[in-house]
Amino acid sequence: MSLILGRLDKNGIEDFRYTVEKAIETTELWKEKFSELNSEEIKLEDIASLTERINITPHDLYKIDEVWPRYIKEGRVFYTVMRTSGTTGRPKRIPYTKDDRFRTGRQIEPWVREYMDKGDRIASFFPPLPSSSGMFAFGGFEALNAKVAYYQVPIQYLMDRNLLLKELRDIKPTALFCLTATAYNLGLILPEDIKKDIQTIVVGGETLTKELAMATLELFENAVIIDNFGSTEDAITSYRVITKKKMSEFHFTESIVVLKDNGDNYSEYKRVYITKVMRDGELTGLPLFNYDIGDLARVVDGKVKNIIRIKDVVSLAGAKLHIDQIMEIVYDHPDLLDFVIIYHPLSPENPKPKAIIRVAYSGNKPAGIEDEVRELIYEANNPVRYEVEESKQAGLIIEAVPLVKLREGLPKKPGKTKRIYIVGKDL
Repeated sequence: MSLILGRLDKNGIEDFRYTVEKAIETTELWKEKFSELNSEEIKLEDIASLTERINITPHDLYKIDEVWPRYIKEGRVFYTVMRTSGTTGRPKRIPYTKDDRFRTGRQIEPWVREYMDKGDRIASFFPPLPSSSGMFAFGGFEALNAKVAYYQVPIQYLMDRNLLLKELRDIKPTALFCLTATAYNLGLILPEDIKKDIQTIVVGGETLTKELAMATLELFENAVIIDNFGSTEDAITSYRVITKKKMSEFHFTESIVVLKDNGDNYSEYKRVYITKVMRDGELTGLPLFNYDIGDLARVVDGKVKNIIRIKDVVSLAGAKLHIDQIMEIVYDHPDLLDFVIIYHPLSPENPKPKAIIRVAYSGNKPAGIEDEVRELIYEANNPVRYEVEESKQAGLIIEAVPLVKLREGLPKKPGKTKRIYIVGKDL
């Protein structure tokens, strides 16, 4: 089953064909991949059905001679190069043009105009520029000439409460830009007078479920959440708005997105393929068709419920433990506040993969909480139950600890709000 979302109107289709033609004209990779198709007659259904052949992956981005268009390689337009290594573990360098900046502005304009165009003061906790998140933020806002002030807060301040509070009292922010888990953690540590001034929380980079969103909004009583699904390669592919009363659908404003079955018997989880659409006359730094970043969309009744980043899934002997299911259990539970997962992957030294889920509570430990969480996981994910309980090919351990001990013994890095720590890599 395939689901096609995004710029599907007449103008979107015309711009899509322009993008194909420009990519074939200027880029060796796409000239080869589209060689058997007529670019003037290509349909979106062709893109969806040919994901195995017409695609690009993060590892392909190192082939600069093939992937970068000639107008970039020959320096015909001004561009900046952004560095990212999230999906491959080594730096990828992505060209970003003035047209990309205007494109980013169009991607964020709907929520900027409604929620942040009234003299807002943004405290941004994304890594220091030129991080891609920061470039998209101030580049897009500048392209829109939005009436906002953008304060780049040193991300190290997240590890020093006194410095953080001093900075925020000076800024008096009305909006926060940060990773998803950072927003929740700030809600636990900031005083009420600062939290009451926050009207908009813009998050991204990590999975967000309704339960975590509601838990965050309980901490920031006057705020709405803008949840962005983005990447350095495509900027802000989609967004949704979440209030205490309503969660909007994901909006795909400038891209075409194909969702396809992942082939792993988890029918709700679809693999995400991103096509970056230029408008007529534009030159994007990096043409992308069916970009297979590895992320998954959880689709229920034909609608995207969550988007799960590739780093938020662990494998237990073939069964998949999806972080959004753990979030739904923890943040919907009256006695639990947060969690992390310590993952022992399959290796020659470790023939049985194991996940230790450490859940945090406040006050007294709830009786029987470990068994309760385990059963809730099994109810949500039968393949995990089978691999752990019946075939005994994997291990699942639940540990309940006070909140102050949740991240005890785990590495701390500025800006990193990881929930999954992999033994042999992180530990």
